Order: sequence, then C-alpha cells, then structure tokens
Amino acid sequence: MDKPAPHCSAQAWSIYDQKTNTLLFGKLEREKRECASLTKIMTCFVVLKLMERFEVDQEMLITISTDASNVHGTSADLQEGDTVTI
Repeated sequence: MDKPAPHCSAQAWSIYDQKTNTLLFGKLEREKRECASLTKIMTCFVVLKLMERFEVDQEMLITISTDASNVHGTSADLQEGDTVTI
C-alpha cells in the first residue's frame, strides 16, 4: 500500500478490504476488545450501502445542515455550512 494509514484516535482499529481479503491498515488489530458503538457501525454500513445504491462518489461534498449542526452528544463539532466528504 502506497498511502499512509489514516489518523484515528481509537485505541485499536482496522481497515479490511473484503474484496481482496487483506488487512489494509490497523493498530492493535489482533487485540480482543469489546465491540465499538453499534450505532456508529450501523451508520457506516447504511452510508456505504446508500453510496453503492445511488452511485455516490466518496469524494462528493456534503454541506452540514442546521439540523445536523444542532445534534447533541457528538464530538464532531460540525457547524452549519461546513462541507465534508463521505
């Protein structure tokens, strides 16, 4: 892999390519740990499925709405009008 590993603040994580059956990146990926937030995992799964269904490119820019910026309980600190990629 010619790209550096992405920044991730988690204590342990991994990125696995199911098509090639290979581990792309990881940190303490073989350590047994409790499952992360199922809500976050399900959100990621749903987003990936919707991207596939609607042929959305991962570089597509998304503008944060007022409603999204007012969601409490997140540390993302998204502000109305911010643009992010999926």
